[in-house]
Amino acid sequence: MASEIVSCRFTVSGIRTDKDVKKALQSLYDIFAEHGLGQATFEVTGGEHADLFIKHQASVEPDPDIIDQALARAGDFRVVSADLHSG
Repeated sequence: MASEIVSCRFTVSGIRTDKDVKKALQSLYDIFAEHGLGQATFEVTGGEHADLFIKHQASVEPDPDIIDQALARAGDFRVVSADLHSG
């Protein structure tokens, strides 16, 4: 039986432009396979924060600290909050 795919949402500071998104996504993709994570996308609203959505198997719970560390390596980006059960 296939595993259920779910998503979680992180609110991230510092992501404001397409260039920011590309830098942040590259840093995240570098850690995804190791931590069992799948697809990621940013929703940039033009405000102070952007939303990061990550798809993953239901059996995997993303670690906000690991996501935060990867984002910080890419630039002045930080996880502000996490909703690990956004469905």
